[in-house]
Amino acid sequence: MPSIALRKKLFLKLYGRKVSDEKLAELLPLIKCGFDGMTEDEIKVEVTGDRPDLLSSEGVARALKGFTGVEQGLAKMAITPSGMEFNVDKSVASVRPVLVAAQVQGVNFEEDDIVELMQLQEKLHVTMGRKRRKMAVGVHDASQLKPPFYYKAVSPKEISFVPLGKETRMDLKEILARHEKGIDYAFTLAHASAYPVIVDSQDQVLSFPPIINGVLTQVTDRTTDLLLEITGTDFETCNTALNILCQNFADRGARIKLVAIRGSNGTKTTPETKPTIMHVSTTEASKALGVKFSPNEAAECLLRQRIGAIPEGDYVACEIPRYRTDFLHPVDLVEEIALGYGYNKFQPKPPSIYTKGETSSLTRKINYAAELLIGAGYVEASTYIFTNVVKAAKARDATDLVRIKNPVNSEYDCLRKTLLPNLLEMLSKNTHYAYPQKIFEVGETVSKDDKADVKTVTEIRVCALSAHANASLSESASLACEVLDKLGLHCELSALASEKYLKGRVAKLIHNGKIIGDVGEIHPAVLAEFGILVPVAAFEARITKVTY
Repeated sequence: MPSIALRKKLFLKLYGRKVSDEKLAELLPLIKCGFDGMTEDEIKVEVTGDRPDLLSSEGVARALKGFTGVEQGLAKMAITPSGMEFNVDKSVASVRPVLVAAQVQGVNFEEDDIVELMQLQEKLHVTMGRKRRKMAVGVHDASQLKPPFYYKAVSPKEISFVPLGKETRMDLKEILARHEKGIDYAFTLAHASAYPVIVDSQDQVLSFPPIINGVLTQVTDRTTDLLLEITGTDFETCNTALNILCQNFADRGARIKLVAIRGSNGTKTTPETKPTIMHVSTTEASKALGVKFSPNEAAECLLRQRIGAIPEGDYVACEIPRYRTDFLHPVDLVEEIALGYGYNKFQPKPPSIYTKGETSSLTRKINYAAELLIGAGYVEASTYIFTNVVKAAKARDATDLVRIKNPVNSEYDCLRKTLLPNLLEMLSKNTHYAYPQKIFEVGETVSKDDKADVKTVTEIRVCALSAHANASLSESASLACEVLDKLGLHCELSALASEKYLKGRVAKLIHNGKIIGDVGEIHPAVLAEFGILVPVAAFEARITKVTY
């Protein structure tokens, strides 16, 4: 969970009520802020990942105002047109296609306000922004700028400017190679041949997103007029982050103004602030929470959570502010009713029926398989179910993989279909140790299955590798048959042709007429792909399917 430090003086000013340290420590956990200590000047809290709106003094004060009845319902944010506009060039479509923006006037920065703004900015980058890959925030002093603004992609050496933290001009390629932020976040543009920039009507550079702003628009304690711009790959994420920032400034008395975004698909104004509408049944909420709520009582709980709420029969019609990211289903509103009611008010009840817990049959089977292989002298490994296509292809095992649609990291762009590639990679990282090396894993794999409801099937498989000069088919086949037999899967061997095994040194594992796995000597070409210099014999078999 993200940890933040709130300035006590600012927080109490925003909250608008006197409250003792002891009472504050008691209240904060009730609004999903883990209390992590307090000093004379700071309040340290931990915020759950689904509440980025609580990553600042403004957000926490807003939530606490609602919970304690100081101010309930939707937070107010008057918003008017600014006359500013951004022109988004089609050249950014394949690089970083989304841009949203807002103007903020009447800002009054006090002591250390900018430090806390930067803290919020970076926490948003790490959480919602996925380390700036999905979204990144730019905050600018608008007094030196000449709109309209232009967002476009240019060649790495086409534009130069003085970035924050430096005193000399640098082109975009130099920034990625030499600037601290460029080095840290160059990976966000690794796929790009042209880089995004934001300039004004006089070609003054505001920003090289998502890397660094220019010194031209550096924010100081004398700044009163801000331009907020957020670029990224997903509109909803960018718009949510913009709403968080705008609501924070509005809570402090600043004026929020709309900015027109002109692109190839037309013109829109941002931030989009219209609340999301969702309905929740009070009958279902009462059933889920074990406390009877009338529609009016449920609405009152939701208002305390800064959600607009109007009873409509058994249901409550809810207006969810756009700075909230944690509503996917009406059950999320049930949680808000519980929070508004107060977790501390729920009374635990002893169960009416005594039940005794025990290890499931599936877990017992997995543990038994592991015990058998440990007894045979093998060392257990535990690798991720997420893997990548390149690794699977090295093991000749990249067909029909379940792919991740928008992977955050190229190292994890699919789910493993077998355990073998990960274990071969583990052997490749231990070539400097003595042989023999014997490793195994019992774990989940995922395969495509058009007959299944979710078009995939999860299986528990066991895989064991033996790496040494005399590793052979007979070694792994005898081990496979013994282990599987003790698991109740008596197997027969049958000839098999497979690219990942040596021809003539491979066999199918057949149980009750069905193929459940294979065994053999790994092909030298596969071993070469992983940099393994000794023979490897392996077996892999499905021991059960998993139903979720």
